[in-house]
Amino acid sequence: MANKLERYAKKGMKKLHPLTKFALVVALLLGVAIGAFVCLQFSKNDRFVLKGETAFALDVGAQGSTYVYEEQGLEAFCFGLDVSDKCTVETDLQKDAEGRYIVPTDQEGVYTITYTVDALKFGEKAPNGVIKRIRVFTVSAAEEDGRNG
Repeated sequence: MANKLERYAKKGMKKLHPLTKFALVVALLLGVAIGAFVCLQFSKNDRFVLKGETAFALDVGAQGSTYVYEEQGLEAFCFGLDVSDKCTVETDLQKDAEGRYIVPTDQEGVYTITYTVDALKFGEKAPNGVIKRIRVFTVSAAEEDGRNG
């Protein structure tokens, strides 16, 4: 059946006038170009960014001390649509009663809040895989300047 269709298509192409063949190729190329242009226009303002600071350097404090971080949020636009509400947050940090993150500063460590968005350009179906944004809290001992005072 496939061979019969191929022969029919080849026979049909042979019957076409050369200018018709040229017009078909030009129409195909023009359609691809217009499609690419429209896609670029829809996605030119796409972004996935964290609001506020993305990295915090905190000093180790007194026993039992903490740093409270109030979420600044993010902006995510995919093909011109706001997809910020499709954000997933992963972290080991606890939250207080007001929903703020509690970063323990009683010992050295690195704590993160990882954000992902379920959208075509940024999610699991993204061409380069899932895109993540990470907010980092680094707790370290205060450096001494070495001066005697």
